[in-house]
Amino acid sequence: MNKGILVFLVLLLCGHGVLSQDTRPYKGGFTFKGLRGTAELQYTLDEEMEPILNGPFVFNYSKMDSLERGLFRKLQVEGVYAEDQKNGDWTYQQEIHQIGIEDIVDRQIQAALSTNLVKLEANYQKGELSGSWSYSEKNWQSEEYLNVFVAKDLTFEKDSLLGSVNFESKDPKRTYQIFGQVNKEGLMVGNWEFFYPMDSNLTIHETRRYEKGFLIGLSKVNSLTNQKIDEVVFYNAIEKLDSLNQGFEVDYKVSDQAFGLIFNDGYVESSEEFQEQYLGTFLLEDALSRLLQFEEDFFSEDGKLKKYPLSTRRFVYAISEEDQRRYEEIIEVFDRLKEKSNQKAISDFLSLNQNTSDSLAFSGAYFEYLMRKIGNYEQVIQLLRNGDIQYFDTGNYLRDGLNFLNSEEQINYTYDTELRQKTLEFPQLSENKKLSTDLLAHIQREWETFESIQDHIQMQQVDFRQSTELDVLEERILKEKQRVANEKKSLEIRNNRHKALIDSVYQNLSVKNYQQLLNTYNETEGFLEKAEVGDELIELFLFLEESLPELQRYENLGSSLREEFTEKTLDPFTFETDFEVLRQPGLIQAAESIIDYELDLIMRSEDFRDVQVHLLNLDALESRLLVLKGRNTKRLERNIRKVSGNINQLKKLLSI
Repeated sequence: MNKGILVFLVLLLCGHGVLSQDTRPYKGGFTFKGLRGTAELQYTLDEEMEPILNGPFVFNYSKMDSLERGLFRKLQVEGVYAEDQKNGDWTYQQEIHQIGIEDIVDRQIQAALSTNLVKLEANYQKGELSGSWSYSEKNWQSEEYLNVFVAKDLTFEKDSLLGSVNFESKDPKRTYQIFGQVNKEGLMVGNWEFFYPMDSNLTIHETRRYEKGFLIGLSKVNSLTNQKIDEVVFYNAIEKLDSLNQGFEVDYKVSDQAFGLIFNDGYVESSEEFQEQYLGTFLLEDALSRLLQFEEDFFSEDGKLKKYPLSTRRFVYAISEEDQRRYEEIIEVFDRLKEKSNQKAISDFLSLNQNTSDSLAFSGAYFEYLMRKIGNYEQVIQLLRNGDIQYFDTGNYLRDGLNFLNSEEQINYTYDTELRQKTLEFPQLSENKKLSTDLLAHIQREWETFESIQDHIQMQQVDFRQSTELDVLEERILKEKQRVANEKKSLEIRNNRHKALIDSVYQNLSVKNYQQLLNTYNETEGFLEKAEVGDELIELFLFLEESLPELQRYENLGSSLREEFTEKTLDPFTFETDFEVLRQPGLIQAAESIIDYELDLIMRSEDFRDVQVHLLNLDALESRLLVLKGRNTKRLERNIRKVSGNINQLKKLLSI
């Protein structure tokens, strides 16, 4: 929540020397869940004179969101804060009215009004979801409120649901009922029942059986006839749990970590085990999103649930040193393959010349195949890279997740209007289908194939390009250099600092960096290497052409951010309404220090790629501050003051 509106009051109290730990009232503007309304609250001041919410809290918001859409939204919140944390009973009431003007007769508006009403009675213990919760959502239809969604008699403990769970949605767009149980660990247990329509003639009754967060069975039947539609028994999970219960020595155990709503023991999205869970889980997530819509900590910036009040479990598998070594080698080969296959010189050459011979036509089709194959590798490489592979039964994953590990790959291509085909051969999967062994053997063969085709292309490039392309390249370099010189002359200089920045960047890059690259170009003998340096020279001038006009914005970035964060308010002494106050000054001071630091490096750099990085840093800084604008950044600003002068620490705190 944004308590920035209290800053002015704190400053006023400081000026009169009346600061203390006494609770003080406040009534005025306040931002709650991104909505700017009014609040009545009480607060105290901590040792650093920062306001801490303590006591009763009432927030009201009402606004017509858009005349065009005709949406009018009201939100009323009542509760109690203790040491800046929600505590005890809270109530939320939200009304969204859709107003549709139908006619205007004798200056009287005739309009249709539809209303969505949400009521939530919640409870908290030191900021955590706790105690009894009750939620209802209704729509106004036919002169009365009709239930759209109901979740009553829910119990929370330490941010997790506990005991019986009952959700009922009568929303025509998403109708369902969900019943289940959650244990003290926040894990789904026992039978969970889902009822939802597939179409006007079929309603599914889905039953799931959980054992301490492990899904061991799922069935779907016609709710009217009880006819079986689908069934999945998670035999692997059952056998593993049984082995653990009997104390057998195995290479896995139950993970201490809680996971999301989908139970996953190495199942990919296309697998039956995953797909059969999807629809019911989607509806459960919809119910939780409604219930928790006022809890910002449970949602990501894009509005999706990132934290759940109930969870599943997974097994964690031991990874041998040998397997870990293979995993690391797989990642290294993949990164090398991805980097080398994206060489612009090769793709440009093939796009121009792949129809000149059978081998180049095949090479063009091969690179299209390789791009798709790299995309297939991405998911498993990510699991190896972040360590999440330890939560996957690699046998399950190898079954469905690596279905692209074929012993043969057919490459179809066209040359001289004729459809042709060549076959790439790969190692067969081992008899015991071991992930580390099979994946390493496959990707190593992928690399060998790539190297062979790349060598052929490079030989062809020498024949095709040496005679003419360097001449064309050198002519373009000179044209781009002159274009940048003309652009510099046309720039309008705003001030001395702007002039110094323009002159430094132009001198360091267009003269010094250019001369360094030109010397390298002249000393290079190999054609491909020479062409790469030539491409870099062109890239240098294209960068200058784009960035020189933008330097004025970067030079003025500190001032523009300061202006963005400055608001006009009431002067408490003169009562003038145009009294300017800089909000979140700690952020602005940190930003100005970083801007000065980056601009200084830009003015001294003699490598255009370094300048690119510094400009990107400034863009990231601007974006980050605009994201933080209006948020509660008191703790961040305190940390900023502690590292004042340390640019690297400032950048780290601001996630730059």
